[in-house]
Amino acid sequence: LKPFWGIQTRFFDLMIRVLRKRLVASATVVRHGSAASVVDCSRVFVQKDAYDGAGAFAAVPIKRGALVESGIARRLPVDGNRCPYVFTWSEDKTVWATGSGCSVFYNAALDGSENTEMTRVFNENRFEIRATRDIVQGEELTHLYKSIEWRDCFRDLKVLRAVQSKSKTGAPPSVVTKNTLSLVDCAKVYVKVDTSSGVASAFAAVHLKAGEIVETGIVRRLPMDGNRCPYVFSWSEDRTVWASGSGSAAFYNTAVHGNENTQMKRFFEEDRFEIVALRDIKKDEELTNEYKSIKWRPVFEDLKEKLEDSEPGGQSERSSFIEYWGQDHGAPTLENMMLDSGASDMDRLERPEILSMLPSLTGKRVLELGAGIGRFSGMLAQKADSVVAVDFVQASCEENRRINAACTNLEVLQMDATLLEMDKNSFELVFTNWLLMYFTDDEVEAFAQKVLTWLKPGGRLFFRESCFHASGNVVRRFNPTRYRTPEDYSHIFSAAALKNGARFQLVGTNCVESYAKMKGNTHQMWFLWEKVGAASSERRARSLQVNQFSLGACMRYEKIYGENYVHVGGEAVSKQIWEACKDWLKPGARVLDLGCGLGGTVRYLAEHSPGVFFHAVSIDTTMMTVLAGRQVRWPADLRQRISVQLESECGVPEHELKYPPNSCDVVVIREALVYMDAHDQQVLLQKVSRLLRPGGRLVIVDKGLGPGAELDAEFQAYLDRWGYFLQTPEAQKTLLSRHFKIESHLDQTQQFVKFTREGLDLIEEHFGPASSARQRAVDPSDIEKLTEPATALVQKLLPNLPELAAEEAVDAVRKNLALYVESLEEEVKRTQVDYEWAREVWEAECRASEETHFLKWSFTTATKP
Repeated sequence: LKPFWGIQTRFFDLMIRVLRKRLVASATVVRHGSAASVVDCSRVFVQKDAYDGAGAFAAVPIKRGALVESGIARRLPVDGNRCPYVFTWSEDKTVWATGSGCSVFYNAALDGSENTEMTRVFNENRFEIRATRDIVQGEELTHLYKSIEWRDCFRDLKVLRAVQSKSKTGAPPSVVTKNTLSLVDCAKVYVKVDTSSGVASAFAAVHLKAGEIVETGIVRRLPMDGNRCPYVFSWSEDRTVWASGSGSAAFYNTAVHGNENTQMKRFFEEDRFEIVALRDIKKDEELTNEYKSIKWRPVFEDLKEKLEDSEPGGQSERSSFIEYWGQDHGAPTLENMMLDSGASDMDRLERPEILSMLPSLTGKRVLELGAGIGRFSGMLAQKADSVVAVDFVQASCEENRRINAACTNLEVLQMDATLLEMDKNSFELVFTNWLLMYFTDDEVEAFAQKVLTWLKPGGRLFFRESCFHASGNVVRRFNPTRYRTPEDYSHIFSAAALKNGARFQLVGTNCVESYAKMKGNTHQMWFLWEKVGAASSERRARSLQVNQFSLGACMRYEKIYGENYVHVGGEAVSKQIWEACKDWLKPGARVLDLGCGLGGTVRYLAEHSPGVFFHAVSIDTTMMTVLAGRQVRWPADLRQRISVQLESECGVPEHELKYPPNSCDVVVIREALVYMDAHDQQVLLQKVSRLLRPGGRLVIVDKGLGPGAELDAEFQAYLDRWGYFLQTPEAQKTLLSRHFKIESHLDQTQQFVKFTREGLDLIEEHFGPASSARQRAVDPSDIEKLTEPATALVQKLLPNLPELAAEEAVDAVRKNLALYVESLEEEVKRTQVDYEWAREVWEAECRASEETHFLKWSFTTATKP
C-alpha cells in the first residue's frame, strides 16, 4: 500500500487546508435563492433487492440518454481492490471515492443488460449517471462494472459472469412496485458548492419543524481508518468501524458554539441513520451537525482548534453538556436523573418538597424544561390546565410519555432548551429542576430573557440547581457542570429586562431541606422569581433607584460594620437588641426580624438564644440572595431555627407578611422604617401589632429627624439620594403609641456618631491612600527586567531544556505576571472608588449628626398591650 498512500499525500494536504474553511460561523445563516442541487437523486429510490441487499430503482420512467442521477464524489484513503463500495477515481487506478445520493447502490449487470452508465469528472470530483436505454418505472438500475476485470473484491462476480455467459441465460430486468418508503430519502435537502472555497454544504430545501426528519439513509461499512479521513462516520461504540453515508449526509458541516440545527441518529445494527431537526429550520438555511468525534479524531484537529478559538471558554461547553447527558447519563432511570445510587429514597422526600414551593397550578399553563423521565411532569399535569415538558434526550422523552400516558394535557417535546422558542405571554409558570447548571453563563442570560418573554405578567419562574459543588454519588467519566453561587443566579436574573420594562423579582430562595437532612448537603438551592411590570409600586421603584445595597456596596459595608452587617454599629447594636428582649427569648419563642440585612442580627440573637425560632424578612433581592447563600453553610442548629424570606415592598402590601395573628414573641425592626413614608410606616406597624402576642416585645432601631430643624440643601440631597423618610422623635412616638405601649425611646445619636467616627477610621484602613489595597505590588515596567535572570534560572535548573523551550517558559511567566498586575490595577481603581464613596457618605452623616443636628438615631422598646 506504500505507493497508494504516497499518491494520496498531496490530496490530503490540500483537503486539510480546505477543512479550515468548513466551520460554519453561525447555524442561522440563511442562503437565499436556492439553486439546483449538485446532489440530485430524485429519480431514484432504494429498496431491498432480490439478494436481500440494497438496490437502486427508477422512481419514474426515464428515457435513453436522460440524466438519472448527479452527485459529488468524496475521495477516501481506502483500498478499492479490497472494498467493493467505492469507485475507481483516477486513470491509473490508485485513487478511490464514494459517491453521494444513491450512486453506491447500483448493482452490476453481468449479462450486458445494464441500463445506466456513470460519467466521472475526476478533477471536479463529480459524476453523472445517464440512462443507456429507456427504463420503466420501478426497474432496477444497473451498471457495467468495468473494474470486475482487475479488482480482487469482484472476483466472485467475475466467476458468476463467466457461468452466466456459458449458460447464455440472462436474467430479465428486475422490476418492483414502489409501495414502501425509499431507504434513502434526501428530498428535503439540497447541496451547493461554495465557489470560493470549493466546499459542498447541505441546505434545507423546505421549511422544517423541530423534531421533523430531515433525511434518512443507509451506510456502507468501509475497511479504512476514519482517524485520517473526515468523510466517513464513526459506526461502532468502540470507534473502530467506519462507514460512508448515502444521500446528502456527508455534506452537513459543523457549527460553532453548539448551534447545530440537526442531529444524526445512528442505528449501527441496521446500518441506517435518520437526521432530525433540533429546532425549526428556515428554507435555504444551512444544515449543520455536531461533530462529536472532533474531540478524538486526529483528522479533525484543525477543526477542533478552530472550535476552541471560537469558544469563550475554550472547548464547546454546549457539546460537553450534550455528551454528558446524551451519552454518559442518557439511560432513562431515576438513578441517572438524580445521579445518585439512593435516588429512590431521595425522590420520596425531595419531590413533594419541591412541589410545595410552587404557586397554585389550577387553571395554569406550565412549561417544564429539562423534564427528564417526567418525575415532575405527571404531578404538574395533574394540577395544571396543560403542561409542555421539554428534554433533549430522546430516551427520556419516550419514558416520560410512557409513565405519564394517562395525562392527556401533557405534551412532551424533544428539544435542546437553549434552542427553544415559545409564544409571548403563553405560560403562567416555567419550571426547571437541575437545568441551568448545564448552561453556560451566556446561555443562562439568554434563557432569562426568553422566559421573561414567555411568561404572562405575574407569572413565576422556578428553578432548582446544585450550587457550589456536586451532590450525587454516581461516578462520572467527566463533569462539565457549572456549580454557580446563589449570587451568580441573582445577578443574572435581576439584570434581565424587556424593552417594556418587565423584569424578574425574587420571591424566595432556600436550600432543599430533604438533601440537608438525608445527606448533610445544604447546597441544593431553589429560586422562585416573579415577572413584574415596569409600573412597579412607588416603594419598589424607590428601592430600585437607590441601589444602596448592590453586591459591591454590601461588601463595603461589611468591611466597616463587620461580617453579615450593613447597619450602623454592627454586632454592638445586636448585643444591645438582645439585652432589650432577652427576657422574651425563652425556648420555643418566635422572633420576627423585619429588614434583616445580611442576617447579622438574627444570627447573633439565635446564637445567644437556644431553642428560639427566628424568621428573617429581607427587603432587598441582593441581600436576600447573599444571606440565603451563606445561611446554608451555617451550623445545622442555626439553619434549622432561622428561616429567611424576601418581601420586596417592605411587608406593606396585603399579600406580604401573611402570618397568623399573635404568632410572634418578639419583633425587631433595625433601620427599615427609614425606607417607608409615614403612611407605609403606619401600615407596617399595624401589621406588626397583629402579629405580636399580647405582652410581646418590639425593638426598633432607626434614624430620625432633629426636632424643629430647617433642612439645608446638602442634607435634603442626602435624604433624596437614599430615599429616606425621617420623622422627628415626637412623631415616631406618636405613631408607635397607637398600637404599642412605649417603654423606652432613647436618643442614641452620640453612640451613632461614635460608630460613624470609627467607620471613618476603618474606611482609611481598608480603602484609604495608605491601605494595602491601594498599593501597586508590581510596576508593569519591572516585568521586562525579569527576562534575563528568569532565563538564567531556568537554564540552571533545567540544563537539558532546549533554548527555545526555556524562552517560551519565561515568556509564559511574563504574560501571567502581566495579567496579575493588570488585575491589581483594576482592584486599586475599585478601592479608590469605594474610598471616595464611603468617605462622602460617612462624613455627611457625621456633619448631619454633630454640626447641624438634622440626623438623630434612636433605640425604642415597646410591648403590645
